[in-house]
Amino acid sequence: MRFTIGHLFTWALLAGCTTNGNDGPGASPSSSPYALGQALVIGESAGAQLVPVDDSCDSDACNAVRERCGKDAYAEVVVGADGAVLDVVCFRGNAHFEPIGDEAVPSASAGNGSVLVFDAVDDGDDVTGDVVLTGNNAVIYGQGAAVSRIGGDVSIDKNNAIVRGISIGGDVRIEKNNAQLSFVEIFGDLTIEGNNTTLAASTVHGQVVIAGVNTVLVRDRFFGVEALSGKNLECNGNVHVERAEPASTDAGLTASAPDGAESDAGNTAASDAGASEVESPLVCSDVKGSPAGRGRH
Repeated sequence: MRFTIGHLFTWALLAGCTTNGNDGPGASPSSSPYALGQALVIGESAGAQLVPVDDSCDSDACNAVRERCGKDAYAEVVVGADGAVLDVVCFRGNAHFEPIGDEAVPSASAGNGSVLVFDAVDDGDDVTGDVVLTGNNAVIYGQGAAVSRIGGDVSIDKNNAIVRGISIGGDVRIEKNNAQLSFVEIFGDLTIEGNNTTLAASTVHGQVVIAGVNTVLVRDRFFGVEALSGKNLECNGNVHVERAEPASTDAGLTASAPDGAESDAGNTAASDAGASEVESPLVCSDVKGSPAGRGRH
C-alpha cells in the first residue's frame, strides 16, 4: 500500500460519502462518486471533519461552500492555522462523469467540465501511462491513493482543474491557474507554474518548484524538500519527512518491512524497507507578490 498511514483516518471518514442520493440536475446517481450537501474541512487538525452543509451549519466553512459551490455540491474546505478559509474545492452534482473502468488503460484525458472517476479496487495502476487535463474545470476523482493509481505523469493544461484521491507514479506539472489537489500522493516531482494552486492533505516524494503566485499548502508531507518559498505562499501544518535506517535486532538482523511496503522498480520512496519516518515542520517563506485575490468562485 503506497498511501501514507496518516491519511487513513480521513478515508475511513469518507467511506460513507461515496453513494449519492441527493444529486443535482443532470447528475447520475449510479456514476457520481460523492454525496452532495456535505463538506470536509481540512486543516483544523491532523484529521479532517465532515460536516453537513444545511441550515443547521452557520460556520465560516459552510457559508463559504454555499457562496462558492451552491447547495448541490460536495466540497472540501481548506483552512489556515487560524481557521480562516483559504480555499474551497467544489465537486458539483451536475458534472459529466466518465468512469475509467475495471481494466487498466494506457492513458486518459479530461475535457471541459468532465470528471474522470477511478474505482476503489486495489488492482494496480488504473492508468498505466500519463493523464492530461485538456479542458477547463476538469476533475480527476479517485477513491484514495491506496487504490486509485496513475502510473505516469499528470499534466494540467487548463484552468480550474481538480485532482483528488489518487497516487501518481510520475511527475505533476501545473501550467494553468486555480488548480486544486487534495489527498494525492506524488512519487515524482511537483512543478507549479500557474497561480492560485492549492495542495491539501497530500504527500510529495520528489522535488517541488513553486513559480506561481498565491499557492496554498495545508497538511501536506514533503520528502524531497525541507523548505519552500513562493509569492503570497500560505502554509498550515506541513511537514518535511526523512527516513531513518531501521534499527538492528538482537540477532543482528534488520527489522522487516512494514505491512504493505512496496519495492517497485524506480519507486525509491518505497524501497527503503523497514525504514522509519521522522517528521519536522516544513519551513515556508512568503515572498510578497501582487495583492491580487485568488479568483475562485
